[in-house]
Amino acid sequence: MKDPKFIDVDGIKTRYFEAGRDEPLLLIHGGHFGSYYSAYHWNLNFDDLSAHFHVYALDKIGQGHTDNPQSDADYTMTKTIEHVYQFIRAVGIQKAVLMGHSRGALPAARIAADHPELVKAVVIVDTNTLAADHPSTPTNFYTKLDENAPPTPNEEFVRREPEANSYSKAHITADLVAEMLNIARLAKIQEARKRMEHLLNRQFLPDVKKKKYETLDMIRDGRLKAPTLVLWGLNDPSAPIVLGHQLFQHIAYAVPRTQFHVFNHAGHYVFREHARELDRVIVDFVRGCSD
Repeated sequence: MKDPKFIDVDGIKTRYFEAGRDEPLLLIHGGHFGSYYSAYHWNLNFDDLSAHFHVYALDKIGQGHTDNPQSDADYTMTKTIEHVYQFIRAVGIQKAVLMGHSRGALPAARIAADHPELVKAVVIVDTNTLAADHPSTPTNFYTKLDENAPPTPNEEFVRREPEANSYSKAHITADLVAEMLNIARLAKIQEARKRMEHLLNRQFLPDVKKKKYETLDMIRDGRLKAPTLVLWGLNDPSAPIVLGHQLFQHIAYAVPRTQFHVFNHAGHYVFREHARELDRVIVDFVRGCSD
């Protein structure tokens, strides 16, 4: 993932990576405005998956090297979903597999429900953003990680979240940390973090909840047509496994071709901690959808 591309998506300069051929697979990373997640979080999966798919991985709006929203009113999940959808149109994807992790799973599921003609299959990875609320979910997990933040982000600070959210730290490689640190020090990311100090509880999280339950209702009512694969880390501290079980049951009730795969000794970063095994599950599942 050394050759980023940029495209204008409704006035938002958007970074993405592209490799491979055959059917498209769009990777949608986690995090929200101002967090240090980016398309580069898929770097342990990207080359392997591009041997089987035409892979796209974008930086979501307000993250990575993609522009921030143009107004405070757009610091919402609604805008994030719209940006991903418009990216699909901008790069000319006709039909794709959508794969979303954490806060990237809700855009994947919602686009699949809103535009079934665009989606061959959906892959959902460890998400309390799409899963229904559950009392086992820690409410202050991410808030605690931001306590006593240094004036200028340093390596120790950007490592906090992946270290706290992982079963094994082996996947937290020097190149990932360097990429996160580079992103953390971007003026636009620091600006997005300042905006979210005021907008997170007042605007962003209420919109997330609204979109979550709208989407779950749409799934229940049969609006999600695409075969769906749910992947989870058994040891996820921020999105406990019970959320995965409940989400799988909710989707399986309405979507006949639904599978649930759990990886032992894996946390929220299951897609990095068990990259090769997880990639094989995805390839086999999507191939099965063509049978």
